[in-house]
Amino acid sequence: EVLYGGNDFLKMRKRDIKKLRKDMGMLFQGSALFDSKTVLENVSFPLDIFSRKNKRERIKRAVFCLERVGLDEAHNLYPSEISGGMMKRVAIARAIALNPHYLFCDEPNSGLDPKTSQLIDELINDITKDFGMTTIVVTHDMNSIMNIGDHIVYIHEGKKEWEGSKAEIMNADNESLNEFVFASDLFKKVKEAQNLEDQEKLDALK
Repeated sequence: EVLYGGNDFLKMRKRDIKKLRKDMGMLFQGSALFDSKTVLENVSFPLDIFSRKNKRERIKRAVFCLERVGLDEAHNLYPSEISGGMMKRVAIARAIALNPHYLFCDEPNSGLDPKTSQLIDELINDITKDFGMTTIVVTHDMNSIMNIGDHIVYIHEGKKEWEGSKAEIMNADNESLNEFVFASDLFKKVKEAQNLEDQEKLDALK
């Protein structure tokens, strides 16, 4: 069973499922924009389906969301005319168009350079706070996890193996998790530096 608000999704009525979908925003790995629609039309799409507002109000909301992600001058451009980072921002604007309670992000930094990845992380973090949402990010990017992760759940072979904070993840007592976290040379060096600092503190107490 899949529970939402204590109710089984599989037993919900169609109108309840529609309301549930309005409560959730989705940021897909490849942005999933419509090639044949402009940036503004892409952001307006969920509003056209779910919102009861008139067209003028829907456009106003879409414009606001684009302004919030820094794309107020890209309304009439098509996905083929913008960069990968801009496409991600359009996708974020579309995901928040209905003012959802939850934002789900599937590998939001996939295919982006490190600098753009950090900007997208910061944007997701800011929007989460500004809109008072709960954001769930599925990612294997440790930089992203350490930048914006509050509560971390490590899934291995379809099962939850560990959960905790980003402060706790560096010292977790879980072999599988440690293999994942410290697969990168950068995080190995961070761990070594942390261990050295801890040892120096212990030596100072002797």
